Amino acid sequence: MKKILSLKFLGLSLLAVFLLHSCVPNKKIIYLQDTNNSTDTLYQVQPNDYRLQKGDLIGIDVKLATSNPALKELFAQSQNNRSMQAGVQGGGDIYYMTGFVVDDSGFVDVPVIGKVLVEGKNIFETDNAIQAAFDAYLDNVFITVRFGGLRYSVLGEVRKPGKFVVLQNRMTIFEALANAGDLTDIAKRQEVRVIRQYPQGTQIHTINLLDEKLISSPLYYVQPNDVIYVEPLKIRALGTGATGLQTLQAVVTAVSAITTTLALIRLLQ
Repeated sequence: MKKILSLKFLGLSLLAVFLLHSCVPNKKIIYLQDTNNSTDTLYQVQPNDYRLQKGDLIGIDVKLATSNPALKELFAQSQNNRSMQAGVQGGGDIYYMTGFVVDDSGFVDVPVIGKVLVEGKNIFETDNAIQAAFDAYLDNVFITVRFGGLRYSVLGEVRKPGKFVVLQNRMTIFEALANAGDLTDIAKRQEVRVIRQYPQGTQIHTINLLDEKLISSPLYYVQPNDVIYVEPLKIRALGTGATGLQTLQAVVTAVSAITTTLALIRLLQ
């Protein structure tokens, strides 16, 4: 009898553990929660001040306002060659073939003009540097420099992990996660890792998607070559459900197993 009572106590204890660690509450799911209970808070947006690093890709659009047919033909031929290379590649990352890579010395090699130092410059400073290099040789040249797309990866508790390329200069962390199908119900939203590349090396940051103060953080915007890793909640290791129905199923299974065990013990006595 004492053994049966002990087993019953054990079963009730296990049931209590299931109930306490079962469902994922809304507090752990809702993004950008207002911890100060304020209304219409205005957060300062961080400037887009990403500095080019070795290996980055940029796109350079050159427009010539000149009547010199030789110059027009020279630049048209250069653009056509790059377009043909992109066509041979067969879709995918067009900037990989048509863009300009920042080499190991921090330069980009521009047709006719030659090498221009761009490492450590933001996109606006890079535009000015390349424009100045053209102005030193030619008149009536207009330059537009863009990032060669934002390349980043998303791993862990998301619905569509993978590597992504987005053709825009700025993107928020939520847009990046939306491209990955959003987080799963058991994702640990308060501790998301962002692995970011710097000229000095690689640094791992931790962000809290539940706190609306994230909007004013420099980590709110994705940078080229970021890796976003989302850990699972402990509920995954416990094997309980993320929703009420899943939890009920887990509890019913546990109770059924305990009841079966007690019945077998009684039969054996």
